[in-house]
Amino acid sequence: MDYDRTRITLIGKEQAIVGSSFKVFGIPDECHRCKLYDICMGRLRPGRTYRIIDTKPLSLPSPFKCLLTGDNMVPVAVVEDPIIVPLKLRYVVEGMIVTYDSSACNCPDVKCPDSSTLSQGTKVKVIEILSTRNCNGSKIFMAKVLPMD
Repeated sequence: MDYDRTRITLIGKEQAIVGSSFKVFGIPDECHRCKLYDICMGRLRPGRTYRIIDTKPLSLPSPFKCLLTGDNMVPVAVVEDPIIVPLKLRYVVEGMIVTYDSSACNCPDVKCPDSSTLSQGTKVKVIEILSTRNCNGSKIFMAKVLPMD
């Protein structure tokens, strides 16, 4: 896994467990009004899944309280989990950066991320090639990718 994309954010103290994952479905209006937005939800992307790789416990009682939940917040280091996507290309090599094209989603039995997770035209880095299949005469690679946005 690429750990160069580590982000520090805030999460509820009870949820701050190394190895656990969470998905950001959307950012509530309350978050945009919070003074901690830039170091909390402002660092995360809706539709993406993040895995906690480290906690940064505070020695004093947490000065950070969530406006939405009232929970004590603690700093955590997170990495974005890869997204599985179909790539309609002549060849794919792990490590290459390509532009995501959702046209491969027109094939039957191909599951694609919704546009809130990964939008058309986003640059992605291929992490792992999972399988290949043929669809209407085109080669489709199922791959784990990390968005570069």
